[in-house]
Amino acid sequence: MRRKTLAIILAFGMTLSMAACGSAADSSSAGSGSAEAGAASSAASEAASSAASEAASSAASETETDAESTAESETDIMYAKEDIEASVNGIGDWEKELDMAVSGDESFTWGFIDLGYKDTFTTKERNTLRYYCEKYFPNVTVLEADGEMDANRQIQLAENFITQGVDALILIPSDADGCVGVVDVCQENKMPLVVMTGVIHTDLLNNGIGFVGSDNREAGVLEAEWIIDNVDDSETVKMCYQRGQEGYDHTELRQAGVFETLDEAGFNYELVSVQLSDYMRDKAMNNAEDWITSYGDEISVIPCCNDEAAMGTLQAYQAAGLADGVKILGIDANQDAIQEVANGNLACTIMQNGLAQAKWAAASAYDACVNKTLETKGVTVPFERIDSTNVQDYM
Repeated sequence: MRRKTLAIILAFGMTLSMAACGSAADSSSAGSGSAEAGAASSAASEAASSAASEAASSAASETETDAESTAESETDIMYAKEDIEASVNGIGDWEKELDMAVSGDESFTWGFIDLGYKDTFTTKERNTLRYYCEKYFPNVTVLEADGEMDANRQIQLAENFITQGVDALILIPSDADGCVGVVDVCQENKMPLVVMTGVIHTDLLNNGIGFVGSDNREAGVLEAEWIIDNVDDSETVKMCYQRGQEGYDHTELRQAGVFETLDEAGFNYELVSVQLSDYMRDKAMNNAEDWITSYGDEISVIPCCNDEAAMGTLQAYQAAGLADGVKILGIDANQDAIQEVANGNLACTIMQNGLAQAKWAAASAYDACVNKTLETKGVTVPFERIDSTNVQDYM
């Protein structure tokens, strides 16, 4: 077995990118599906392929597969490969200090439990994880499963994967409290677990169970800082807010980040309305249409919980002919949102680096496997603000 650290993956990634396209995905604005629990995404050898097929057959008996949901557009796949290559070759300063096992001769099988295949952002992360492993961990087989945004379903899938004999689990939890059951199952069966993107309310998080994700309050802070820097508050600024789905920590943290930061800065604003968008474009559009009916052109700033909500808001205001008078801010850096920032229609989007989260979740799982430890490592991935001053860097 070989154990190499970050410096090695950089050289390794550079060499591979010269020989072929890199891999990962960033198709967060399209809900492309994937195979159910038995869909293997990579294998390094015939033995690994055979193991993947057996695991796939076993998992398929547990979960029905919708063949249409497995189809992904060529555009999504190409973007994935280009994005992962750029990520490896253009590694950020915050990543340089990370030290994990990133290459080796052993073969492993992981179970990856997505939040839900209908979620646009985690589609990006799922695709990224798959393509990253194909390129940089080709000896790893990744079995994917749709968590269906249901904690009980995710617990069941964790149990199924453990029964199949996977070497590690990676989970995007659907509920911070409900998914404690996944932690319990993994601890009982001595199964390494990496928690990605969303937190679980357990004392073991980052104390034996690695959390690879971002500080969601920071996203709200970055939205607020854009408002403070770019909106004149000599007269009271009337604002509405598109709130995320109840029950998620990031819903609370993103909203708190915005308004606590504005309050601390003494920004002169009136919060006219807060509505639940549930992170969905159509619900956000309905909210915005109600605001237009109620307030006309009085609202000048609308921070949103994510880019789907921002895009729904923008579409409503464009349809009403009022888009030029309102500043709309999003979070996630979906490709359509980045384009609208470039077009001057969105004020900014805050990039949650799902690619980096998926990459380091894979590194954390691999590190635990090669070191044969139950403990996994956590990584905090910073948010980045994208506005008119730097949007061309992200196009």
